[in-house]
This record gives sequence, structure tokens and C-alpha cells, in this order.
Amino acid sequence: MKKILIMAPKMNGPGNERKFNSQWPLWLEKEVKNNLWNLVTPALLTLASLTDRSKYSIELIDEEFQNVDINTDYDIVAMYTITPNVKRAYDWAKYFRAKGSWVVLGGVHASLIPTEAREFADTVLVGEGEYIWPQFLKDFEKGKAQNLYMQSIGRVKIEDSPLPAFDLIPESARKIVPIQTARGCPHGCRFCNVKSLYGDGYRSKSIERIDLEIKKAMELCRGSTLYFTDDNLFCKKERAKKLLHVVRDYKVRWYTNSDLSFGMDEKFLKLAYKSGCRQVLIGFESVTAKNLRGIDQSNFKMRHIPLYHEVIERIQSNGIGVVGSFIVGLDGDDHGVFETLAEFIFRTKLYGVSITINTPYPGTESFKAMSSANRILTYDWDQYTIFQPVIKSTKMSNEELNESYINLLKKINSPEYTAQKLQYFKENIKNINIKEKIKWE
Repeated sequence: MKKILIMAPKMNGPGNERKFNSQWPLWLEKEVKNNLWNLVTPALLTLASLTDRSKYSIELIDEEFQNVDINTDYDIVAMYTITPNVKRAYDWAKYFRAKGSWVVLGGVHASLIPTEAREFADTVLVGEGEYIWPQFLKDFEKGKAQNLYMQSIGRVKIEDSPLPAFDLIPESARKIVPIQTARGCPHGCRFCNVKSLYGDGYRSKSIERIDLEIKKAMELCRGSTLYFTDDNLFCKKERAKKLLHVVRDYKVRWYTNSDLSFGMDEKFLKLAYKSGCRQVLIGFESVTAKNLRGIDQSNFKMRHIPLYHEVIERIQSNGIGVVGSFIVGLDGDDHGVFETLAEFIFRTKLYGVSITINTPYPGTESFKAMSSANRILTYDWDQYTIFQPVIKSTKMSNEELNESYINLLKKINSPEYTAQKLQYFKENIKNINIKEKIKWE
């Protein structure tokens, strides 16, 4: 039986023994790491399910949770790449090829820059893997594996994607289990590469199929929190309502991503809470309207900025914590943006905050524009952590940007703000419980 290693390398980090930002103090590195939703890379579970276990012995490793045993020999080593982990993937590729393994590179980065990936791999998979991975395995078995397999964008029928191999999730990675219900997002943000990967459309699994995945995940990973990895879980409201009714029956807690339309409907929010939703990440990107102009193809975010406070308050008053996602270093940002953002975060009492630096990833509109304008300072992919400056800012030096960024993160991670935020949510949950008690009395 042939042996396959399916793995996701971890990031090397930008240097100075740091994972996110080479200038951060160690306590800040630790704080940010602890606040991330840590879960096994979902694509590994799909590839494993597409592999015939009667022919192959599969070892699944996500380096964020496990170490690679360098003494084991594999017939095939398949790695999932994103921009910040790709240089480590290339190093592993050199190592395993020297040992005689056939190395396959796929995932986001390899799909968007396949000519680069081909320098390090025996085979490169471009695009979604449901059809091209099984084809590669058939060719490999015949001794006729190709150097490149390409999947047309947006043409995979998502119902053809198998049940993920939840049984292969390592014990250390079972706190949060990923489930994808659909692919695609309607907004087309300039900094996002979803369109380059999935196309313009929106492809969703049936509610019955999602029900089956949740059931399987809960059987194998009891007590876990679910993370619906969709880029925008609630963009089709009627479908989302059906999904919430299904999830509610499992009595499980879950997180997801959405745009702010999630908070427009009070009844929908109450249903989401009853179904187990406890956190939702919303990409606000900026609290300054000029920064949002043109950031997505329909100006959805800019048009809705007057509703930011109202929507956050409505969601959180219904017991669901909002993790606000913001980008600093946008072209309209000057020194004042950091204080403005801090005030917004404190005033809204966001449950969590993800603040990243404007980073143009390959495959995005932003990358094309920055490259054409000669504003990209480095193509060292280890620097592309989304927390490390890699472009020329328009109104600040990178040193000034980084210093102000670090100070902002210190403020929002202060013990005082954390205590205030926790007290706010304790009161929220208390009020919800009182209302429910009155309702049933």
C-alpha cells in the first residue's frame, strides 16, 4: 500500500523569531495567536476523502497542530499552500523530493502562481481539487502523472465534494471543526482572492447534505464548536434560515463569517442565537467612508457605514459576539485613523477585533494595482502575514504605520478594555436569560 502525506505547512514568519510581525513584542504575538480561531486546514480533509484508503495509507498533518516525522518515507507528499506558508512548503518540497517522494503542490498560492510552484513540485494542482486530485492519483498509479492539472474556475459542482475526513482531524485540533456549506461571495472586495478561486457565482450544498456533514462531525468530534467557513454564510437569507433550523437540533455552538446584513433582522438574529451561533466575524474594513469607496464592486460597505453602530449593538444585544475585521494602511489612512478606530472599538464594545495591515495577495485586484504602481516593497512571501507592512503607504512611512499599529493593538488588548467587554457580555446574556424565562412563564 502506498503512503501519502497530506499536509498544510505553517508560516515561517517575517523574521526576528516572530510569526506575525517582526517588530511585535512577544506578549502581543501570543495575544493575537490566542485570539485566532484555530482549526485544521479544511482542504486537507477534502483531499483525504477523495483518496481511496484501500489503495493508500493517509497521514494528515497540519503543522499548526502537529510536527512532521522527517524519518518517515512517503510515496506522495501533497501540500496546501497559501501565500504566507508557501516558502516553507517549497523547503519541504525540496526535502521530500530528495528522499524520493512525488511532491504535489496545490491550494491558493500554487493555483494563482503555478509557474513559481512548478519550480519546486513534481505536480501542481490549479484550482479546486474535487476532480483534478482523483485524476492525478489515477495517472500516478499508471506512472503517467502530469506536471500540471488545471480546474476551470467555478465549474466544480459542490455536491460532488465528499464528506470531509473528520476522523483524521488530530485530537489537538478538535476544539473547532470546519464545515463549508457554499463557495463564493457576492461582494468582490479588491483585497480578497475569492473570485480568483471560486469565480463570480455562488455554489451551495443542499441543506440535507449539510445536515449529514454536521451529524458526521458531531459523531467523530463530540463537544467541538463548529466553524462554518463560508466567506458569507448569510448572503442567501431564505437558505440561511433553513440552515439555522437544522443546526438548532444539534445543540452545538458555532461561529461563522458574514457581512453586516446579518444584523438587519431581529427575528433572524434570535433564531441564529437559538441555533447556537455565538460569534460572527464581519469585515467592516474601515470606519472611514473615503477608505471604503471602491473597496468592493458594489460599494456595499461604504453605503452601509452609517449602520455600523446600530448593527453591532443589535447583534450583540442578542447574545452573539461580533468580531470586527479592519484593515489599516489603506490609501486614505493617516495618523488619525488609529485613534478613530480605537474609539469605535471601545464605543461599540466589540467582542473581538481582527486588525490587519493592507496586504495585496496574489490574485486580488489590489495586488495588480499595487504592482503596476510599483508600490510593493517585497515579494518575500514570508512577509505576507497580513500583520507586516509590505507596500508603500501613501500618508505615513512604514515605520510610523507599524509603530501606530502596535500602539493600537496594545490599547485594544489592555486588561481594562477586556474586563469592560466581558462585563458587557455578561449583562447581555443575563438579560437574554431573563427574557426567555419571562417568555416561558
